[in-house]
Amino acid sequence: MGPAAEAAPDRCAADPLLTLRALLLRRRDGLSFRLPPRRFAQLHALLLTAGLALHSPNFSLLLRLASPLPVSHRLRLLLCSPLPPTTFLANSLLFASRCLPSALSLYAVLFFSSSPAPPLLRPNAFTYPPLFRFAPPPVGLALATHSLKFLGARAASDDRVLGAALLDVFARCGRIDSCRKVFDRISQPDLPAWNALLSAYARQISDEACASSMGDATLELFARMLSMAIRPNEITLVAVIGACGELGALGHGVWAHAYLVKRRLAVNCIVATALVEMYAGCGRLDLAEQVFSHVADRDTRCYNAMLHGLAVHGHGRATLTLFDRMRAVGMPADSVTVLSVLCGCAHAGLVEQGLEYFDRMEVEFGIEPRIEHYGCMVDMLSRAGRIDDAEKLIDDMIITPNTAIYRSLIRACGNHGKLELGEKMIAELMRLESDHSGNHVLISNFYARMSRWEDAKKARKDMKDMGIDKNPGSSILDINGVLHEFLVGDKTHPHSNEIYAMVEEIETRLSEYRHRSSSTSVLFDVEEEDKMDTLSYHSERLAIAFALIASAPEAPIRIIKNLRVCADCHESAKLISRVYGREIIMRDRTRFHHFREGECSCRDFW
Repeated sequence: MGPAAEAAPDRCAADPLLTLRALLLRRRDGLSFRLPPRRFAQLHALLLTAGLALHSPNFSLLLRLASPLPVSHRLRLLLCSPLPPTTFLANSLLFASRCLPSALSLYAVLFFSSSPAPPLLRPNAFTYPPLFRFAPPPVGLALATHSLKFLGARAASDDRVLGAALLDVFARCGRIDSCRKVFDRISQPDLPAWNALLSAYARQISDEACASSMGDATLELFARMLSMAIRPNEITLVAVIGACGELGALGHGVWAHAYLVKRRLAVNCIVATALVEMYAGCGRLDLAEQVFSHVADRDTRCYNAMLHGLAVHGHGRATLTLFDRMRAVGMPADSVTVLSVLCGCAHAGLVEQGLEYFDRMEVEFGIEPRIEHYGCMVDMLSRAGRIDDAEKLIDDMIITPNTAIYRSLIRACGNHGKLELGEKMIAELMRLESDHSGNHVLISNFYARMSRWEDAKKARKDMKDMGIDKNPGSSILDINGVLHEFLVGDKTHPHSNEIYAMVEEIETRLSEYRHRSSSTSVLFDVEEEDKMDTLSYHSERLAIAFALIASAPEAPIRIIKNLRVCADCHESAKLISRVYGREIIMRDRTRFHHFREGECSCRDFW
C-alpha cells in the first residue's frame, strides 16, 4: 500500500466510513493493497469512538479489512466487539481470509466449536462461497457436502451466488453429474450459473475418454442458453470455443469468433489463446497464426497454444523458430512449452534437434523432465526406427515409465520386427495396466504383424474373457456447420445407401490407379477378401465418401478421428486427394494429416 493510502485514516478521521469504503473498493478492484496493523487499529478506534461500531454493516466493513491480522486476533475482534457475534459478521471475517488454513480455522471455530465460547453460529448461503475460493478438490468437495447438509438441496437454487460457487466446486472436482443436478434445480439460471456449468463441461473435455461427449454437451447447452435470450460473455465463449476445437466444429468456432467481434467483447489473451487452440484443432493453422499475430499481451500459455498447433500439424522447424522468438522476448518457458517443442521435433522427424532440446531443458531452461517429456522422446526415437536408443532411454529414466511409453515401444517393435524386445515391453505394460482395451488391441496387433496368429487370437480372447470392450473407431465430419459422426461399418446415417455406393465407386477409381489395399492393416487372421471389405468401411472412409457426396467440390474435407489412422486409410486418403482433386485434412489421435495432390504433410512419418 502506498504512502497516500496509508495516510488515508489521518485525512478522513472525521469520516471513518468513507475511509473504510475507499479501502474496500481498492481491494475489490485488485489493486496492490495491504492495510498495516497500526492503521487498522486506528480505524477500529475511530469506529468505536464515533459509535459507528454499534451498527453491524459498519463493523462488517472493518472485519473485511482484517486479513493481515493473525487468526486469533481476528477472532478476538469479533468476540470482543460491542455487538453479539452473528453469522453475518462471521461471514465478513471469512470473506477477509486470503488463504485456506485461516479460512478453515475460522469456519471450524465459529460454526463447529464445542466450547461454550464463542456461541455456535449457523452457516448460511453466504458462508461457503468465500471458502470455495481457496479449496482444492478434496476440501472443496467436503465443504460442498457441508453446505448441502446444513442448507439443504434447494439452497443453491434459492441463492444464485451459492449455486454458481457449488457448480464451480463440483466442476473442479470432476463431478459433472453433481454439477448438472445443482444447475437443474435452479429455476432461472443467470449468466454466472450458465458459465459455471459450461466451464465444468469444458474442463472435462481435456479427458480423452469423454472429450467428444463433453464437447457435444457443451454446444447443446450453449444453444439452449441462447434460446433463453441470455447473452454470453467472454467466459461463456472461451468454454464454447474450447468445445469447438475438440470436436473440430470449425463452423461453430467461426461463429463464436464473429460473435465476439460483433458484440465488441474483449479479445484478451485468454480468449485469444482459446481461439488459437480452436483454429489449430480444426485444421485452420493459418487462422490460428492470424489470431496469434494480433495478440498484444501474449503470455506463456498463448505461446504454448501456438507452439502446440505448429507441432501437431508437423511444422517442426516453424515450432523451433517460434520458440526462439519466445525466448528472445524474455517470455518464460514452462514444461508445456518444452513438451510442444519436443512434439514438434517428433512429428517432423527432427530427431537430433529433439535430443538436443531434451538435454538442454533442465540445465538451460530450469525445467525438470516429466513423464510426458520422456514419453515424447521414446515415441520420437521409436518412430524413427532407433529402437535401441529408445530402450536405453527407458532404462536410464529417473522416474518410473508409464504405459504410454511402453505402448510406443511395442508399436515400434511390431513395425520393425523386434519380437523379443516387444514381448519384454508387453510384460511391463500388462503388469501396470491389464484391463485397458487399447493394450489388448495393441498386443493383438503386435503379434499379427509378426504373423503370430495364435498369440494374436489369444490376446483378443483374453480381452473378451475379461469383459473388456474395444473403443470403436469414430470419425467426425463438419459440413456447413453440421457435425456427422461415423463408426466403423456404420449404417445408421440417413444417407447410408448413398455413402456405401460412393465407397464402392472410390474403390473402383483407386483400383484404376493400381491401388491395392494393404491387408496388413487388418491385423487378425481372416480371408484376404474379407480384409479388403473391413478396410473399406473404416470410419474415415465412410466420412470421406459422405463428404464427396454432400459438400461443394472445392471445399476441403475436415475429419476428426479418435484413433490413430491406419496405414491403408492413410495411403487411400493420399490417392483420393489426387483422384478427386480434394484437400483432406484429418486429425487423428496424435497429429494432423493434410492430404493434397496425392501427398501427405507428414511425409509418411507418423
